[in-house]
Amino acid sequence: MSSIPDAGIPVVGLDALQEVVDHDLAYAAVELALGAIANEEMDAAEELALKLRNDGELHIKGGWLTSQPSVVFKLATGGFPNGGNSGCSLLIDAETGKPSMILDDGGYLTEMRTAAAGAVAANRLALAGPLNVAILGTGLQARFQLEALRNQRELSSVSIWGRTPAKAQAMAEEVSATAHDTIAEAVANADLIVTTTTATDPILFAEHLRPGVHITAMGADMLGKRELAADVFDRATLVVADDITNCSHVGELQHVPEAAANAVSLAGLEFDRSATDITIADQCGLGAYDAAIA
Repeated sequence: MSSIPDAGIPVVGLDALQEVVDHDLAYAAVELALGAIANEEMDAAEELALKLRNDGELHIKGGWLTSQPSVVFKLATGGFPNGGNSGCSLLIDAETGKPSMILDDGGYLTEMRTAAAGAVAANRLALAGPLNVAILGTGLQARFQLEALRNQRELSSVSIWGRTPAKAQAMAEEVSATAHDTIAEAVANADLIVTTTTATDPILFAEHLRPGVHITAMGADMLGKRELAADVFDRATLVVADDITNCSHVGELQHVPEAAANAVSLAGLEFDRSATDITIADQCGLGAYDAAIA
């Protein structure tokens, strides 16, 4: 570990964090966070988000799990014209209020906890047994989502779709999956659909869905972003949000207030699905996840 000059705050770098944080730990962190929320053992801050005119995005999230010694605030960035995803977390001693550590993870912890949240949703909402999975999107989080799912579930098949066919094909070869030219082809046999794009217009419609499918929507996390058409929600038996208020503001639920009114929280969720139920998990990412994984 190194220290900021004259500040004495330990800085933990990416290499050290990757030695400790794997998909099992990330999954446990998300479960810890959801349990804290369900038991009202979490003090959360409102998210601060900024969209720059150069398409860069900044998100600041955080809070305190009362069972833990540190308050955590996480900065995540992405979309900058000359950079990929990045970020860091600041740990603050919950007793003294003094900064105690900086996790200089370059966005790794955000990717891991976001992917773990997708895997948690799949375990709570998708069909039991081996799954046919369709990943819509070819970015970094699409890969993390697939890794987290493979760590938790047996996958019978994996289909990939992206706006750029060459990127979809490259990802498919990288992750031992099958690339498809259209969304309809990619999701035709899917038990689980994960959307991970930056779309602002719907890409998934009710006509794409078959009975029993679960959809985890990860892409919408700012005003204007949208991946799911309104008729997808019309088909749903159950709509779940990691945070109903936040998802109603910046997630998929911002576009379907009638669905938001009937949504339930992922925290404390128990759902006994039938073979034909269609379920949706709208996930914007929680400061509780960042606090727990830090």
